[in-house]
Amino acid sequence: MLISALIALRPSEPTNVPANLGRATHAWFLDQVQSYDPALAERLHEPNQERPFTVSNLWGAGRPRSDAPDPTKPQGPAEVTLTPDQPYFLRVSAYEAGLAELVHQKLLPGLPQSITLAGATLKVQSVDTDAAQHPWAGQTTFAALLQENTLSGQPPPGLTLRFGSPTVFRSQESFMPLPLPRLVFEGLVRRWNATAPLALPAEVARYADECMAISRYRLHTERVTFGETGERGTFPGFVGQVSYAFRVKDRYWMGLIHTLAAFALYAGVGRQTTMGLGQVKRRS
Repeated sequence: MLISALIALRPSEPTNVPANLGRATHAWFLDQVQSYDPALAERLHEPNQERPFTVSNLWGAGRPRSDAPDPTKPQGPAEVTLTPDQPYFLRVSAYEAGLAELVHQKLLPGLPQSITLAGATLKVQSVDTDAAQHPWAGQTTFAALLQENTLSGQPPPGLTLRFGSPTVFRSQESFMPLPLPRLVFEGLVRRWNATAPLALPAEVARYADECMAISRYRLHTERVTFGETGERGTFPGFVGQVSYAFRVKDRYWMGLIHTLAAFALYAGVGRQTTMGLGQVKRRS
């Protein structure tokens, strides 16, 4: 099972929170898993592994306040103001069977009436896991993704990905804030093969590199800082939309690429996907 859930939240009064709540939402999610399955939570904490979930920043909060900085005071993280007159959204996804089932059967049904993030208490308004109700929600299986994208006739001659949060790759010891085909799909096939019952050939990344090209894009850069300011915790990401064309229209490889593009909704793309970065979906 794979699941993507949108949790609608609303504060009871105006409150200021850090513009980037990625660390806070990550910690909240692992605390929820810990309450149901401590062994699983401990495994998800282990370093040097693919973590089979994503957690978003708080969506809908807008850009940080643009107050003029006071040069006499130390500067903390940028903040946004949350108000009771609009909902905000927290998105969680999971693509490992045991974790996805825990999210679906226990975590989401057992959500408390409110969630606290960085000292702000937000009331839970609703939870959506149905793509018909929200385009970033969904439920599926690995088998269904393969069937829908490889067994239903000739795959479309191109595809478009929407990057809903800052996305960045690490390539050749430097940050790469561009959705080059190889970088996008080598990460997706690695995450697929880490959890799916049926592995895909790693050569799909080579096909993406050699046989795909960016045909058009509408992107802008957006830097993200985790915790205190400084280069060590700052990532140069990109947000927006990019379309790819297949230069070699091989039905088999095109089907696998479309399968991985659909999988991106659940797996995320690039670095720090468990802390709000790399939220991606294929555009229909």
